[in-house]
Amino acid sequence: MENKHNSLIGFLVYDAQRCIFRSLETALKPYDITPGQWNLINQLERAGELSQKELAQITRKEQATITRYLDTLERKGLIVRNKHKSDRRAHAISITDKARELIRVVQPATLDRANQLIEGIDQRELDTFVDVLARLKANAERIVDGD
Repeated sequence: MENKHNSLIGFLVYDAQRCIFRSLETALKPYDITPGQWNLINQLERAGELSQKELAQITRKEQATITRYLDTLERKGLIVRNKHKSDRRAHAISITDKARELIRVVQPATLDRANQLIEGIDQRELDTFVDVLARLKANAERIVDGD
């Protein structure tokens, strides 16, 4: 028996993700940073130095996309590329003090936006949503890995 949501789940997840992305985009716009750039500097802030390849893996972005983000962040003075200690072909990327200050200033706006997104949704519903989303992701990964 076909579930009435089978044909809608992919679209609904995609549509929700796009709306959530746009809401973050509007929260970050006053700080002249995009959600993609914001994600990179946060990943670097948490991890310390990372290679471009590691950033691509963590963020699940193509290396060309990461390169564009890094070029922009470097022009803004938010990251530096240093020679990788063990791989001459790679760079070790880290954030600057300017990026740390930006994170400190912007973090409250992003947390406020995250709280706005969950208004009217109780914790039990959020827990169920996170669980179902994780299972959808696991099923999708299993399908992709099986192909």
